[in-house]
This record gives sequence, structure tokens and C-alpha cells, in this order.
Amino acid sequence: MVVERLFMSVTPDSREYPPLLREIPDKPSRLYVVNPIVDWGSAVPIAIAGTREPTSYGADLTRKVVKALVDEGFKPIVTGGARGIDRIALRAAAAHGEVGVKVLPCISLNEDVDPMIEKVSEHLCNGDWQSKMSGWLVTRNRITVGMSYALIIPEAKVSNPEWRRYGVACCGTYHAVEYAVKYKRPVYIIIPRWELLRKRYDERWFEEAFMLIDNAGAESVGDVDELIKELKQVVKR
Repeated sequence: MVVERLFMSVTPDSREYPPLLREIPDKPSRLYVVNPIVDWGSAVPIAIAGTREPTSYGADLTRKVVKALVDEGFKPIVTGGARGIDRIALRAAAAHGEVGVKVLPCISLNEDVDPMIEKVSEHLCNGDWQSKMSGWLVTRNRITVGMSYALIIPEAKVSNPEWRRYGVACCGTYHAVEYAVKYKRPVYIIIPRWELLRKRYDERWFEEAFMLIDNAGAESVGDVDELIKELKQVVKR
């Protein structure tokens, strides 16, 4: 059956299991994969995360980052598949003829198949899965980051510039940063173009996120060229 060909259950000893993911201490004992198209033996996966509400500059920057990564052989692009930066990155990879990896909180046996995307999750969407979704949305970041050499954040934004005062969540991207630091994966955040943000947005939304992520252990880089230069230093192929 076609479904059997496109759907796989893989364990850490399977060749379809991402090699870097085997190295983390809390690696999933099993992954469910739809459309297994990545050659993990030669892959140099890089994770991308960011705001679900990117500015036009953030969207363009994400596309430039993906093009540069693909041109330099850093692929596939790995994201959580959320709207905003994640999906822009996956579409950009496809536009350059490269596959992407979408890490989902859970996966369905009837999952739609995108020929350019490998979908991965450690959970099936069955039973009482909806009550577990909020936790899975956070923990999927450990897979996204765990299977990747580095995490790149083109643009981040807090959910509320007064989040510290009211105790609301800063930004989902921060969970990915926490896992990257835990697994000793380098994190790069591109310094925002503050002069552009000030013209159209309340820069506090972005400044708070940038400072939080930078303080958490990310390395700030000025532009895409500097990012690629840094990646070449830390990713040995």
C-alpha cells in the first residue's frame, strides 16, 4: 500500500533515524515518519525557528538565510512547521529544490504528503492526544534541535512587550533555544535592523525577544555572510 511506503516507524538503530538525534540523552525511543526522503547519511541539517508574526523584513531575511544555507550545503532545513518563520523557511527550501523536515507535535496515519517535506514526530495523534498537545508543542523542540547541527533565529518577537510584568509567555522560540543550550548546539540570532523596525513597529516586541535569547546563550551575528562564516567554523564535515 502507498500509505505503508510513505509512513515509517523508526528506532535509533534505523538508518532513517537522524544521527545527531541519537546523541542527545533523552532521545525518542521511536519516531514516526511520513514521506522519509532525507538521506541522513549525508545530511547536514540546520534548524530554523522564529516568530509566527514576522515582519516583511524578517520574512525576506529568512529566505536569504535559507538560500545561503542551501548554496553552502547546509541541508535539510528543519523546523517545527509553525506559521511564520518556520513555514517561510520550508517554502524557501522547496523553492530552491531542497527538501525540508517538519517536526510535528504528533502525526496522523492519514497525514497529507508533501513531496518536498519529511514529517517527523515521536507521537501519534490518537487516543486523548488533544489534551497533551500543549506539552508536545514544547517538547517537539528537543527533536527539532536535537537532529540539527545548529539553530538559527532570523527574527523573534515576544507575545506581549509587558510579558515580564504579567507573566505571559515570552516566545515559543525560546523553548528551542533552551534545548539547544542543553544539547550544546550553537544558536545564532541575527541582529535586527532596528532602524527599519522603528518606522513601522513597536520595537519593544522584538527587543525583548532578542535580549532574552541573546542572554540565554545565543550568538548574535550581523548578517547572513557572518552567519555562514560562523557555521563553517563549528560544523565539521
